[in-house]
Amino acid sequence: MIRHVLTLLLLPFIGISQNYGYFAGGRSAAMAHSSVALSDVWSGLHNQAGLAFLEKPSFGLSYENRFFLNDLSLANAALAFPSKLGTVGLSLSYFGFELYNESKIGLNYSRKFGEYFSFGLQLNYHSFYVEEGNHDPGFLTFEAGILTKPIPKLSIGFHVFNPTNSYKNKETDQQIYPIMRLGALYQFNEEVALTGEIKKDINLPERYALGFEYYFIPELAFRTGVGIQPFTNTFGLGLDLGGFTADLSYEYAQTLGNNANISLQYEF
Repeated sequence: MIRHVLTLLLLPFIGISQNYGYFAGGRSAAMAHSSVALSDVWSGLHNQAGLAFLEKPSFGLSYENRFFLNDLSLANAALAFPSKLGTVGLSLSYFGFELYNESKIGLNYSRKFGEYFSFGLQLNYHSFYVEEGNHDPGFLTFEAGILTKPIPKLSIGFHVFNPTNSYKNKETDQQIYPIMRLGALYQFNEEVALTGEIKKDINLPERYALGFEYYFIPELAFRTGVGIQPFTNTFGLGLDLGGFTADLSYEYAQTLGNNANISLQYEF
C-alpha cells in the first residue's frame, strides 16, 4: 500500500496524461523519442503518416518500465494493414495500476499521395480510472500527421495531437493539451541514420531531441540519443531477423530516474 501511495504522489511530476501515447517502441526510446519522421509499425503512436510507407502488415508489442516502478509501467500495441487504398491501423496504450490507470484506443488511416508524401489521421478514445475518485466515462480526441521526402535520403514529419484542446475531465478542469512535433530523418546509407525533433506541448517548454542509428551488421543495430527539457540520455540495441525484430533501450532521465523499454515487431 505504501508503494501505491508513493506512486500516486509521483504522478503529478511525471505528467503522464500529456504524453503517454507517444512513448512506444524500443527503437524510438533508444533514439530519445526522436521518431516523428520514422516509418514503422509504431508510427501509429508517433505519426500515422508513416504507416502509409509500410509494405507488409505489421504487429508490435511494447513495454516500458518507468523509473523501475511496476506501478508506472506503460504497455502499447500496434497493428497496421497496408493496401492499395491506404493503410488501416489500430493502436492501444495502457498506463498505471489498480488505483490509477489510463488507456487510449486509436483507429487510424493513412495514405500516400505519389511516392514522396503521405497523410495520416487517427481517432482516439480515452478513459481513466482513479480509486475513490470521479470516473470519467471516456472522451474522444484526434491526431493527424504528414510525412514528406523532398530529396533522396531525407524524410520530414509533422504531427499534431488533440488540436481541438479536448478536456480530460470537465468537472475538475483537467485538460489534455495540444502537442505538436516536427522532425526529420536523414538516411546516410543502409547502415547509418540521424534523426532530430522538436516537440511542443502547449503547456510546457519545447523539447529537443537527437537520435543516431548504426547497423554493425544487417542484423544488429546500435542506437543512442539525447533530449533536452528535460535532459535524457538514451541508448539501445535492435535485432533484425527479417520479418521479426526486437528492440531494447535504456534511458537516463535527469529529473526522476531511469527507464527501460522492450518491443517486439512482426511483419506478416
